[in-house]
Amino acid sequence: MSKKAGNIPEETREALLKAATEEFAEYGFEKSSLRRICTRAGVTTGALYASFRDKDDLFENVIKPVTDHIDSVMGEHYRRERESAGRDLLDPEGEEEDVNAVLSLLRYYYRNRQVCSVLFSHREHPAVAAFFDRLIGQIDAQGKAVAALIREGISAGAGEKSGNEEVSEFTADTIHWFSHLQVDMVFYLIGHETEEREAEMQARNMVRFMRGGFYALLHRGSLTDFIKER
Repeated sequence: MSKKAGNIPEETREALLKAATEEFAEYGFEKSSLRRICTRAGVTTGALYASFRDKDDLFENVIKPVTDHIDSVMGEHYRRERESAGRDLLDPEGEEEDVNAVLSLLRYYYRNRQVCSVLFSHREHPAVAAFFDRLIGQIDAQGKAVAALIREGISAGAGEKSGNEEVSEFTADTIHWFSHLQVDMVFYLIGHETEEREAEMQARNMVRFMRGGFYALLHRGSLTDFIKER
C-alpha cells in the first residue's frame, strides 16, 4: 500500500503517476529511473517518496486502474452468468454476453493504450504475475459454476437422461486450460496491434470458437445437438 501523501498535493501524485506511466511504457520497469520520473513530473525525489514507498509501489499504483477495470468487468459478467438459467447460456444472448465482456476490455485498452501496455508487457513482474494468477483462479471457479449450470439446464430441458453422455474427461484441468485460453485470447488481440474494429470482429470469432468447444465437451456431440434437445 502506498504511503499517505500527507501535505503532498493530489496534483503532484497524479503528475508522478502520469510520468511513471510514460517511463514504464518507454523503458520498461527494470530500466526505468525514478530520477527521470521526477524530472518528467517536475517534482523532487522527496515528493515521490512521500507518496510511494519505492519503484514497485509506484508501478503497482500505475497499473491499478487497469486491474480494477478488469476486475469490475469480469465480476459483473460472472454475476450475470451465475444468475442465468443454465440453458439460457446456450442461447445467442448468452454468446452476446460473453462477447460484450471481451469488447468492454478491448475498448478500454484502445482508449488507454499506454497504461494498458505497461500491464500487458510486464507479465513477469511479481504484481502482474500475481494479478493474472488470481484472475485465472476466478475464471476457473466461474468455469466450474457455468459447467454445472449448463449440465443442470440440459438435464432439465431433456426431461430424462440424454442419449449423449457427459464426458468424464471434462475435469478441473480441462477447465483450467480453458481459463488460460481466455486470458491468452486477450493477449493475442492486444499483441497483434490490429485496428479496433478488426479486433472486435476477431474477438467475436474467438468467443464463438471457445464457446463451441467448451459446451461440446460438457456433452458428447456439438452445440447444435444441445439446442436440438430443447
